[in-house]
Amino acid sequence: MEGDHGPAHRLPRGHSRHGDPRRSADGRARHRRSRPAAHRDLELDLPNGSPLTRSIDAEIRQGERWLLTGRTGTGKSTLLRAIAGIWPFGRGRIETPLDARVLFVPQKPYLPIGTLRAALSYPDAPTAFSDDALRDALEACGLGYLADRLEESRHWALELSPGEQQRLALARVLLQRPDWLFLDEATASVDEESERQLYQLIATRLPRMTIVSVGHRAGLAAFHVHRLRLQAATDDGLTQPGGAVREPIT
Repeated sequence: MEGDHGPAHRLPRGHSRHGDPRRSADGRARHRRSRPAAHRDLELDLPNGSPLTRSIDAEIRQGERWLLTGRTGTGKSTLLRAIAGIWPFGRGRIETPLDARVLFVPQKPYLPIGTLRAALSYPDAPTAFSDDALRDALEACGLGYLADRLEESRHWALELSPGEQQRLALARVLLQRPDWLFLDEATASVDEESERQLYQLIATRLPRMTIVSVGHRAGLAAFHVHRLRLQAATDDGLTQPGGAVREPIT
């Protein structure tokens, strides 16, 4: 292994959406049954090798709700990408629950060109959900006016506003019913009252789901119990050691 100031270390690949990869910097990946999601001595880098985060140690248990906060550039979105297996630069260990359904929702969701049914059902097949289920999800997320357009084929990323796209992505959450949900600024394009209603909707319909959110609005704290405040690797004069401060939300 290179030193801390050497080239970026690629986190080993092999992350599975439903698996429990234990990743180590030696390139080996192995699975073990584990309920919590955990980050052990995790340090993330930029692609050029510059350090992005200090060491992160955290454990998230099934059913908990965590809010990731920190100043711009502290690696909040990058941490979610690393958990998803699409950010290979860094060192340390990431563990995710075995046999759990995990869903990541970015700020700008992917909307395939095609029918609204296909866009709403993604990543499952367009036939995965009944018409009633699709219409109910749209209605619940404030998109009831689209319920009669399921068979229309459009470039929905151009057809819908950013706020509508985020509502559609959360309608997918209601359909997919994941065990673990990671939200990366997934409600940033809707107003604060709509954000509150959408989070309340998810909490009511999926009360046992684990939620990890990245967001900046103060109102998000009401829907989370724990906070993980990230600190940049270049942040001098810190009063707390390590790359993240864990604290309850009161």
